[in-house]
Amino acid sequence: MRFLGMVAGILNKLGRVGVIIGFCLGNALLTYFTNGNSIPIITIREILIASLGLLFIPKHIDINIEDIIGKSKYLPVAQNNRLNEGAEVTNKLNTVSETILEMAQSYNEVAATTIETDEEIEIESKNIFKEDLINNIEDFTENLLYEDMIDDEDVILDSIYDFLEQEEEISKEDFLRIFEQNNNYIIGINSEDEETKEQINNDINQIVKAINHTYRINKLNLLWKKKEAMNKKTLANQLGGVSKVISSIADEIDEHKEEKENNKINYKVQIGFSNIMKNGSTISGDNFIHETLHDGKYMLAISDGMGSGEKANKSSKTVINMLSRLLTTGFDKEISIGLINSSVNLNSNSETYATLDISILDLKNGNAEFVKNGACPTFIKNGKQVEVVKAVSLPAGILDNIDLVVYDKELHGGELIIMCSDGILESNKELANKEIWIKELLENIETNEVQKIADIILQEALDNNVGIAKDDMTVLVAKIDKI
Repeated sequence: MRFLGMVAGILNKLGRVGVIIGFCLGNALLTYFTNGNSIPIITIREILIASLGLLFIPKHIDINIEDIIGKSKYLPVAQNNRLNEGAEVTNKLNTVSETILEMAQSYNEVAATTIETDEEIEIESKNIFKEDLINNIEDFTENLLYEDMIDDEDVILDSIYDFLEQEEEISKEDFLRIFEQNNNYIIGINSEDEETKEQINNDINQIVKAINHTYRINKLNLLWKKKEAMNKKTLANQLGGVSKVISSIADEIDEHKEEKENNKINYKVQIGFSNIMKNGSTISGDNFIHETLHDGKYMLAISDGMGSGEKANKSSKTVINMLSRLLTTGFDKEISIGLINSSVNLNSNSETYATLDISILDLKNGNAEFVKNGACPTFIKNGKQVEVVKAVSLPAGILDNIDLVVYDKELHGGELIIMCSDGILESNKELANKEIWIKELLENIETNEVQKIADIILQEALDNNVGIAKDDMTVLVAKIDKI
């Protein structure tokens, strides 16, 4: 509770809403760290009731404290006992930053001693399956197959587990085939005596049912164990990132950076975009954003959800919204994408991945950074020359951990930056090297108007497919000029 109060107190300068946001943020951090985001420390209902109560309290209540406690002063009045307001906020932020960093280091030490490889987890899971299966059939002593199943020297259980790893479920016929492959034959299964035959079949079905039940439970436990291992690998880095952001906010307050930034902007940016949904779709799987960041930077980003329609839109929209919130708050780009990747991995119940294409323009010094996570190439046009920036990587959510490659480019003013989704890039089915047609088109475009360029590229992509959008299409164009 003291931690939640401390985080809420840091944001009290923003008023009641700031206190509520700070309390919610502290509760989320504490919940994620203590129990992996499964059970909230304080429930949403309790927070909502407390928040409404705080908001309904009048701003001004005339209460004369002297009427309650009297006018006598029991403590001497200390002069100059109050810190500078900005320094006080900075100290609080630094304290929170150090606390979270210590939590990250502590968690990292614990995680380092418990991390297992996938192979080790699989071996352990196999052994647990065999132990659980034997325990589950220990009451089946009258079963014809009981002795064969509990024989420690027999490899039947290994064969059964290997089969289940491939097929997820075993049938009576599969079970008998495995027995035969291990030179175990069930005598009497084809007996003419109907009573004997029925008893043998009942015994087989009993064992098969126990095997499938045990494997389902084992598989569920294995998935949770892998997820727990993944959480241990990522949580320390994420907490470290939060600590870094809070520390950087403290630095900005201390040095009054925001006042200085307005005097350092040397470049301006113009934005144009054009997009269209896949033919027959009611919602686009592409999402994009362009907005100002802190420290004089400007971001452009496109996320393309796998496939099209509502699921693709949901995954790409989640990625874009998280990216916007993290970067505008001051999170480092690598940490932000790592958090997004982990979130997609942890929260997705199906294979819903999303690409992420980011361009960050420094409007103070003219530098540009390009970060790609499974995204299409970016094109930089300077006069008749067109440069292609591309990288080979997988979309967010496919890998537990990602190694980002960041490309830096020094801009001098007058350059055009063109970003697009794969619906644009792959519209020309005749070319093996898909970016060639866009590169040649840009080399021949005479205009520098960003909206016209975006419209021309989209129209050309549609013309490649006889005017039909066979996928969601998005193109984003930015022009950098010196002020």
